[in-house]
Amino acid sequence: MSGEKELSKTEWQVMNVCWRLGQATARQVYEADDELRSKDYRTVKTLLDRIAAKGYLRTERLGPLLLFEPAVSKRPTHRAALGAFVDRVLGKDVSPLVLHLAESGDLSESEERVLRELLERLEEDE
Repeated sequence: MSGEKELSKTEWQVMNVCWRLGQATARQVYEADDELRSKDYRTVKTLLDRIAAKGYLRTERLGPLLLFEPAVSKRPTHRAALGAFVDRVLGKDVSPLVLHLAESGDLSESEERVLRELLERLEEDE
């Protein structure tokens, strides 16, 4: 797996495209995202190689093409990255994160409902 090798902001962007596409060539990843298309194709190819070296992607040769495929599942990878962020940046205090989510206005109604239910369960457990 990825071990403790963290992804950069742009690598996360590429990884999210890879999760969305499943298996893809570097060219397909490059063309699947407007922001990635604003970069040089070789930059995206280098990013894919780095992500694969970190263990987040598998590669498979198909003739002259190299296919990239997620080697890790999205949800546990997100969970691990968020856990590392909370530990490292927030000193294990999730309240700033929850406050940000609640005040940002970016949550959908269903996400707000899930957050409320989670907070209610936590209160019941105390």
